[in-house]
Amino acid sequence: MNRAAFFHHLTVTDPRLFPDGMTDAQRAGLSVKLDVWARWYAADHPLTFLAAALGQIFRETGGRMEPVLEAFAPDRATSAERLQKAWDAGRLKWVKTPYWLPDETGHHPVGGGDIQLTHRRNYLGAEEGLKRRFGVAVGLGENYDLILDPVVSAHVAYSGMIEGWFRPCKLADFCSGAGLDYAAARDIVNGDTKMIGDEIARNCTIFEAALRAASADKDFGPPERAVDWPGQGRPSLWQRIRSLVQWLADRFR
Repeated sequence: MNRAAFFHHLTVTDPRLFPDGMTDAQRAGLSVKLDVWARWYAADHPLTFLAAALGQIFRETGGRMEPVLEAFAPDRATSAERLQKAWDAGRLKWVKTPYWLPDETGHHPVGGGDIQLTHRRNYLGAEEGLKRRFGVAVGLGENYDLILDPVVSAHVAYSGMIEGWFRPCKLADFCSGAGLDYAAARDIVNGDTKMIGDEIARNCTIFEAALRAASADKDFGPPERAVDWPGQGRPSLWQRIRSLVQWLADRFR
């Protein structure tokens, strides 16, 4: 896959999603998603599945293409405050009960990630899904903010859409001889297909074209950077220095 051609398509050939160009954060967020797909998914799933995920992520992150908290808040408490104000003002009529209130853990289970997880049950469901699929325990049930880790978040988005973690449907349900129905597949994430299905289909189609322009359909290739699970990568230089200083302090105390 020619990554340069992929980004050129999105910013020059068809810049509808990124009319002002792409920020470093957007480019980095997309690069992680491509690397995660290359390492764990490309060999077993069609390119349209990736395009479908990227198109949904664009909507779910407000075009940022990196994991975010609901209402684009800096922390969960602020997110909950913003949601409560919107609720009090009558702007969340589709919400039956305020899911952003602290749960039994004392934390706010507000939306977070590339695909917005809400409610404790969904964080626990994603934790179990990752454990079942990859044999890893990342601790989402204890620390909701791990959904903001770019590798964890990409996995939850991809595996969640492939296996149907969010709602009772999955990507394969929307495949036919005519291809993948991107608009209808919005139902995997949210039941607002009638309102924004066309927008989702546009997003997905643009990403698919960019991937094909980069020859990702012929040879996706390996990841360009390490995309390890949290805690499994090689410690940074600063982490190694800090560990050495701590060891020396303990040694000569």
